[in-house]
Amino acid sequence: MAKKTQTEDLLYSDFAYDDAFRTMETECNDLLLPFLNYAFNENYDNTAVITRFRNEHFIEHEDRTEEKKITDSHFEVMQNGIAKRYHLECESKPYDKSILIRIFEYDAQIAVDDAVTDRQKIKLRFPHSGLLMLRSNSGTPDDAEVVIETPQDSISYRIPIIKVSDFTIEELFEKRLFMLIPFYIFNYEKELPDINGDSEKLIELTEFYRRIMGKLDELQAEGELSSFACGVIISLTHKVLYKLTMKQEAVQQKVGDIMGGKVLDLPIIRVYHDGLAEGEAKGEAERAKLQEENDSLKKEIERLKASMS
Repeated sequence: MAKKTQTEDLLYSDFAYDDAFRTMETECNDLLLPFLNYAFNENYDNTAVITRFRNEHFIEHEDRTEEKKITDSHFEVMQNGIAKRYHLECESKPYDKSILIRIFEYDAQIAVDDAVTDRQKIKLRFPHSGLLMLRSNSGTPDDAEVVIETPQDSISYRIPIIKVSDFTIEELFEKRLFMLIPFYIFNYEKELPDINGDSEKLIELTEFYRRIMGKLDELQAEGELSSFACGVIISLTHKVLYKLTMKQEAVQQKVGDIMGGKVLDLPIIRVYHDGLAEGEAKGEAERAKLQEENDSLKKEIERLKASMS
């Protein structure tokens, strides 16, 4: 395997899965809105306005120390005069109760940050929260519930859980769950060692991803997906697959070569590289200019010294 370049080190970091999710959430409305429609039974269209908020919050503990928590996403959607706040988490580890505790902590802090108070009352608005599970098993629930007991009553809210393993690739396209496409390789995770050593299975997986790329091209040509969103999906699919197949060199090379060639041909990638080249050129020009000014200054100092002697 060829040694990775510095650019590839940036593209394929240890945070590949979280980065992929955050990139789609923060950059691609036409990927995020269909996901919300499915997870929360909404009916958003391209007239919806999304406002992103900071995802850093500080949780205060009993000893008055603060701990910084970073949510995967926190935003508001406005359509037809109705605004709703959302908090989404993407999880690659097995499901356990600590995930719900973490989600509630984030939700509570989001509510506190946006609290409306007067001398006698504080009003807290909790966000609509959802969880995307990249890995799941028979013990992973379809949804979860947060129940809050108060002195007078109890209140609760539902947290839908979307599992990548619940869908075929055809269903992802049918339901417009394009945000899940980069993570679909998780459905093959247990089979990857076998695929890596079986040429026929490797060809099948390669053709499977070739068809996905073709379908994305069709959606882009038909105007169903923006060129940018399509490019982001392909780029992040490559990134996630590269990370998950670190121990399967044959899979990484065969499937990665097809997708890698596609990634390098994408306008957004060309713009990225052009920007790097332009930045380097500007940097060289600036360094040359500073060096010239420095040389001129040295000459002037030498001239003044000579005139004073």
